[in-house]
Amino acid sequence: MKSSRKNIRKPSTENPLTLTWAHKTIDKWQQNLLTVTGHLILLCGRQVGKSEIAAYIEALYLLNTPNAFLLIVSGKEDQAKMLYRKILDFIEQQHPDMIKGRVLNSEFHLSNGAICITEPLGHNGAGARGHTITRLVLEEMELIPEDAFSAITPMLLTTGGIIHMLGTAWATEGYAYERLSDKDFTVVRVNAEEVAEERPEPQRTIMLTHLKNEKQRMPLWMYMQEYMAIPSDKARQVYPDALIKRCQVLERKAPDLRRRHVLGSDPAGLGEDQGCLVILDTEDKEAAEMIDIILTKHLYTTETTDQILQLDLQYDFSKIYVDDGGVGFGVFSELLRNDTTKNKVAALNNSKRSTKWDDSERIIILQEDLLMNLLRMMERGQIKLLIDENLRASLKSYKFAYHEDTKRLIFTSTYNHPVQALARAAWDCEEKDLKLTVRSIKV
Repeated sequence: MKSSRKNIRKPSTENPLTLTWAHKTIDKWQQNLLTVTGHLILLCGRQVGKSEIAAYIEALYLLNTPNAFLLIVSGKEDQAKMLYRKILDFIEQQHPDMIKGRVLNSEFHLSNGAICITEPLGHNGAGARGHTITRLVLEEMELIPEDAFSAITPMLLTTGGIIHMLGTAWATEGYAYERLSDKDFTVVRVNAEEVAEERPEPQRTIMLTHLKNEKQRMPLWMYMQEYMAIPSDKARQVYPDALIKRCQVLERKAPDLRRRHVLGSDPAGLGEDQGCLVILDTEDKEAAEMIDIILTKHLYTTETTDQILQLDLQYDFSKIYVDDGGVGFGVFSELLRNDTTKNKVAALNNSKRSTKWDDSERIIILQEDLLMNLLRMMERGQIKLLIDENLRASLKSYKFAYHEDTKRLIFTSTYNHPVQALARAAWDCEEKDLKLTVRSIKV
């Protein structure tokens, strides 16, 4: 729905509607955030309660601002929808009488005329254009393409609306970073150490122990970026926005099953962890084309294996590249035991493991090799990618820096599964393939 808002009124100060906080306690920084007015940048360390307080604030705004129009966008549509859902939950549970009409997956209306929507961005923000809004929420701002900012911020021109930018301290350049020194923005930094110190036991001890271990494990700049809300000028984007845009040119279409197809897999176990499957056409290894991307969630390893076997029946993959570390080892083992896939499956990760069904070959493929091979292919125009927002967000999330002591490359990502699956499938263009087939014969 594309619409404009008229007769927008300021938040009501007479008998305002209230919300009960969902937890027994509220952090001091969350309480202070309730007093912020105007444009906001909220930089948070990991797992400090950002989305909960953001949803609380935006729900109060909608309940108490007649004819408000709130737009939520993110580099990943599911992140925007998650925040949308949390806002809606507050209102449905505590003020259900305010809901007007049918609630959609991406839009709901209130009886005071307020509207909340979420829309996909695309590379340049075109997906969210056409609205006149009173508040814009940029969730996971570090994943939003730079070109999109110039398309979505003009929607506030005639309303004098407010921007709320939420995310981690991820960049030292671009629109989001420039706003840190913009006098019109209130910048709130929330570091995980301070949050942990104020939490009640046993959560305080649990958080502090985790942070201590992370600080020992990570380079200092990475720890400061992930947990202290301080961006690092040492980290740079692996796959620049312009390169992503240049490569993401394909729409989904029916595949030519006579051609060579390979599968890249990054399995996930049960829980919040997301997995991904990517299918590439590598008939011409100098001009690979992405055929499909499939996100998986809450799957047992056996279910992931079954899904791969079903896809193999359709595509008859020449190669199946999997991450055999952790939960993925179960998928790898099952594919090795299957007569149909045992000669196709290859393990690509940082571990040294068997890559052949008879344990005759062991090899190490480093993350650096996989990621840099994908980068080279993209830079040389040797791969075309699907126009897919999850893939775009994953590519944009990858950063690199050099270790201060060893000078080796360090890669970080806040959303790695699509790129991991893609990089494994793209490795097929690097391998020498004699196209030999081994079949078992029963005697």
